[in-house]
Amino acid sequence: MSDAPRNSTNTLVIVLVVAVVVLAAGIGYAIWNNSQSVPPLSSTATDTGTDAAATGAMPGAATGAAATSAEFDPATATKVPAGTTPEEFVKAYHEAIVAGKYADAYEMLPLAKQQSYGDAAAYEAQVKAYGITGYEMGAPAENGDEVTIAATQVTPQMPITYTWTLKKVGDQWYVVSREMGGSTN
Repeated sequence: MSDAPRNSTNTLVIVLVVAVVVLAAGIGYAIWNNSQSVPPLSSTATDTGTDAAATGAMPGAATGAAATSAEFDPATATKVPAGTTPEEFVKAYHEAIVAGKYADAYEMLPLAKQQSYGDAAAYEAQVKAYGITGYEMGAPAENGDEVTIAATQVTPQMPITYTWTLKKVGDQWYVVSREMGGSTN
């Protein structure tokens, strides 16, 4: 009786076991690496005054009736720079994000959104982790003295769309809100 078939079978089994171990290690690393790319939800309060971790909402994403019932006050609203159209303003926000100018983008957010993130550093930490590489803007929709513009941020995980609402009071444009959701089509 020859030992050749037994040695071939043993070698094949060893090769298959090594391949399974390497594959399992690769899958484990991929799962671990993906879990490191986006920070976990923090306990930063959202615009509704609720805890983001408790609601499952991302900080800066308003939810529920309280999110849409905030009164617009030009005295505290973020001003659009003079001579800048709402579309140019929203484009400048997204250009700042793509360029890594997070402090500039933070200052362009509505006051309630700024407060929901806490400060510019916390905003940068969260937004930078999403790895936003580009954006797509929808056409502005005018309704009297208000303009809404949906813009989608391109990330490796999934696209994130926000709808901006801007209002003209006299000759000055103000940012009323930036709400998650909408469509750029």
